[in-house]
Amino acid sequence: MTNTEVMNLKAALEAKRLELAAQLSRRIRELTNEDGQHDPFDWIQSMSDRDEIAVMLNQFSSTLADVERSLRAINENSYGNCVQCHRPIAVTRLQSIPWAAYCVRCREQFEAGGAEGSVAQWDGPQAA
Repeated sequence: MTNTEVMNLKAALEAKRLELAAQLSRRIRELTNEDGQHDPFDWIQSMSDRDEIAVMLNQFSSTLADVERSLRAINENSYGNCVQCHRPIAVTRLQSIPWAAYCVRCREQFEAGGAEGSVAQWDGPQAA
């Protein structure tokens, strides 16, 4: 991977970090904003909305952690290698998902249930 490609991916990661931080902040405000609903049906809908927001917060937080990990890897000159097999991740995959920690082969093995060992977290719901 060239230095230009790394710098472009770093810029994309930094932009994603800002986007996720803004989304997290907005969703946290929504979650903590009490509107004093007294109608039982409104209260049930409010609880359902809160559950959806909590799920989104979890997804945003997870992706933000992956973005932060990728930025650290760039600073440590270890960015772009699969954390499972240690082979280079295709540049096209990183351009699609700059925070990807796994190559396509390892990701596919995991999704097929054939991943060996215990892996705490994979790339997330997107596939490339």
